[in-house]
Amino acid sequence: MENVLFELYRGDTYERNIVISKYTSNIDEIYFSIKKKEDDKRIVLQKTLDNGITLADVESDKHIYQILINSTDTDNMKIGDYYFDIEIITNTDNKPLKKTIVKGTFRLNTEITTTDNERGN
Repeated sequence: MENVLFELYRGDTYERNIVISKYTSNIDEIYFSIKKKEDDKRIVLQKTLDNGITLADVESDKHIYQILINSTDTDNMKIGDYYFDIEIITNTDNKPLKKTIVKGTFRLNTEITTTDNERGN
């Protein structure tokens, strides 16, 4: 499994494509979850299939999904490092399979131009 860094500025819109080349035929659910600490029970931000995650393209044996973080999704998050994973749930041969396909660090950086600055305040 990959351990990756997602990095963005608070208040920015963020799009990230993920490619899934296994389990492509029966993906029922996808979860992109962010927590302050890996073992926290509370999720800071979560995107799911059809709620921030969409199927963007299909190429032979690969499915490409796009994760969209809206500009307002990070407004109340503190600057710093968080932890995330992407988990899929498939139903193969009538057996649900849950698999974490990516995990890593989600780094939220300070923005310079804030929403208030954009409006001339």
